[in-house]
Amino acid sequence: MIIGIDASRANREERTGVEWYSYNLIKELYQTATADQFFLYLDKPLTGDLKPLPINFKEKVLNWPVNRFWTLGRLTLEMIAAKPDVLFVPAHTFPLIGAKRNIITWHDVGYERYPETYTKWELASLKQGARRALKMADKIITISHYTKAEMVKIYGVDPDKITVIYPGCNFSRWQQRPENEVKNFLTEHNLTLPYFIYLGRLTLRKNIIGLIKIYNRFREKCKTPHNLLLVGASSGPQEEIDKEIYNSPYREEIKKIGWLSSEQLALLLCGAQGLVSASFYEGFGLPVIEAMASGVPVIVSNSGSLPEIVGEAGLLISAHEVDEFACQMLAVLENRELRASLIAKGLVRAKEFSWQRCVKETSAVLKG
Repeated sequence: MIIGIDASRANREERTGVEWYSYNLIKELYQTATADQFFLYLDKPLTGDLKPLPINFKEKVLNWPVNRFWTLGRLTLEMIAAKPDVLFVPAHTFPLIGAKRNIITWHDVGYERYPETYTKWELASLKQGARRALKMADKIITISHYTKAEMVKIYGVDPDKITVIYPGCNFSRWQQRPENEVKNFLTEHNLTLPYFIYLGRLTLRKNIIGLIKIYNRFREKCKTPHNLLLVGASSGPQEEIDKEIYNSPYREEIKKIGWLSSEQLALLLCGAQGLVSASFYEGFGLPVIEAMASGVPVIVSNSGSLPEIVGEAGLLISAHEVDEFACQMLAVLENRELRASLIAKGLVRAKEFSWQRCVKETSAVLKG
């Protein structure tokens, strides 16, 4: 069987959620012995440790003269010229024409619930991509039961067409690190205050403004200086976020770090007092699993799939309950038994999410 995979998102240098999902899935597929032939469709040559390829994988760079419409243009032409048995799109959207059998992972439908937090271009692209996915896909993979229920409710998709497969955690990267290693990293980067950390895109739909309000309330209660580190690539307009930081009486403590390499991020995460997220909507929430695997307490909103993913291993609060959110942050600092319990439960919970299991279940879907 010839299986074609859109690997363009996995091949990006600055990866966030869907890119990491695609990358880890492909890397784990490399380790799976199979007689199938895999084509990795790319808009530029493979970089980093996505090379070298196993013998049954082939890199297919599909050159395209413009920065946009690679999927709709060049990948469509490839499907016309050399149709594989299966086309798998782990992140993004289908081309206009598919293969003999078509599988896609649809990560969430937050754009339907909170359209005002997306640009017009993002909204149009996602809605068109969803319509094409619903029409073309022989099977749709979703990353949580919550997302599946949302797709059934909003789009009327036959539940039997959707398979829920949880993403995994790369435990070689996300793990507890030696205290001296973390301390040396923090000293080297002049991070002297205790801190809470947010990981993910810096975008309005992640309720960064709400998180800053929560931090302000936390600092009113906690008289000891801390930092709130906002770590991730900026996505969409930043004016409102920057204004909220500027207006904070603790603005010197709130730092937009931007994108970091995975090794830097792993060390920074291990040094945190806790991971915090007040997101209004999450299809899964990979940073939550990564934090739990790193021995870091998680304090997150009870929105979207987060209750399903976190279970009893973290603190779940309504994103709108600013005071309660701040109280729970303070509790994680002051209550040693609570902190130890959250760390222990998180380590156990994280082990339930593995890329080996994810690839095994995904492969079963690909092969029908």
